[in-house]
Amino acid sequence: MFKALLRSLILAAGPFVAYAQDSIQVSYSEESDTLVKQRFLDRYEHVFMTKVPTRHMLKIGLSQYYQAVDFPLRDDKILNNTSLKLGYEFKFLPAFSIALAGHMPFFDLNMPLKTLVQYTVMDAQIRWFVGMGKRIRKGLSANNFSGNYVAVFYNLPGTADNYNPKVGLKLGLQRRFLNHGFMDFSVAVFQGAYDGSPSFSSQASLGIAFGDWKQISKAPLCDILLCDAQIMNQWKIRLPEITVGYYMNRLKAGVAFEQKLGAWPLTLNFQLDASMNNGFNLIRYTDMPWNSYGGYMQVYSREKIVSFSVQPRYYILTKRQQMKGRNTNGMSGIYGGINTQYYYYKGKHSDIPPNDLRQEDNIIHAGPLLGFQLRLFNRGYFDCNTSYNFQDYLKSTKTDFGFRTNFTLGIAL
Repeated sequence: MFKALLRSLILAAGPFVAYAQDSIQVSYSEESDTLVKQRFLDRYEHVFMTKVPTRHMLKIGLSQYYQAVDFPLRDDKILNNTSLKLGYEFKFLPAFSIALAGHMPFFDLNMPLKTLVQYTVMDAQIRWFVGMGKRIRKGLSANNFSGNYVAVFYNLPGTADNYNPKVGLKLGLQRRFLNHGFMDFSVAVFQGAYDGSPSFSSQASLGIAFGDWKQISKAPLCDILLCDAQIMNQWKIRLPEITVGYYMNRLKAGVAFEQKLGAWPLTLNFQLDASMNNGFNLIRYTDMPWNSYGGYMQVYSREKIVSFSVQPRYYILTKRQQMKGRNTNGMSGIYGGINTQYYYYKGKHSDIPPNDLRQEDNIIHAGPLLGFQLRLFNRGYFDCNTSYNFQDYLKSTKTDFGFRTNFTLGIAL
């Protein structure tokens, strides 16, 4: 009888047991892999020294778009729109620093050193590194010079001929770069002390730095900067040079596209550059003995330039790096190739008798090319090259030979 009762209870409980089994819910969830993000953060901190304490920094390098005098586009070369920078910056509070710098220009080999000193820009800034105090409290940063900043500045653009001191506000970003590097990009709004005219300009500087920080262990550069990422093509947008003001309006911009050809370290680079200039500047014109500055004459210029180049490039060391097991993308390193370029220039320079100085050129350039390109931290790039070209002036019988140098820094997509 006991067995019959037990059998009856089991049969009665069967539906409830089945219901309980069927009602069990199984849920699935996915957790995002944080390894990739953490590796990115580690590389970022390693490159830009964000967690290395620093209170003093001496900077030696080059600065562009930071000139006491301007040159027309027809004379505008990398050397004469670049200055030698010597600066010192120190932190007096975790989020505040004082930055002092001198920017000595280079005109040409005929300009004596005394004149270069007279045109040296002296600059003083008080910088507030936005958000650095909060990042320090959260353990995301140390007390150093890698950060975004707002600055109040005063500069004296040379002592020659009482050049106009400037006072203004600057928004910028500065990064310490590995053991001995720095870069600084900013936009400035300023007003002349004498004429009171407001102006806007972009400014850039980079170079080597020395200070009181602890040295990091050395590592292969491309392991840190991600310049070996596998890519078949890339768009490159040059950081523009912009100056807007009463006495000077200038813009320089450029875009390039580079396509890899097959499995070889061979690419095609297409580049379009455009520039315009309306303003007062110094032009090389030795035939005018009056109103000149060491062979330069002050004029008002209206100019525009458009150039388009196609460059087959062969990255010389890629095969050797691949044989060593490096995963190279074929778009970083030393390259050789051929420069082919169309260059158009049109300009008018006032106050040069008898009827101003007018010039219009259509030039074809062709010649061997040597350069270096580096993909910087996934979304940046640096490209510098020089070429020796045969130059054919299309609207005349004139031909000659000459060097052309290109230096670009910007965003890669």
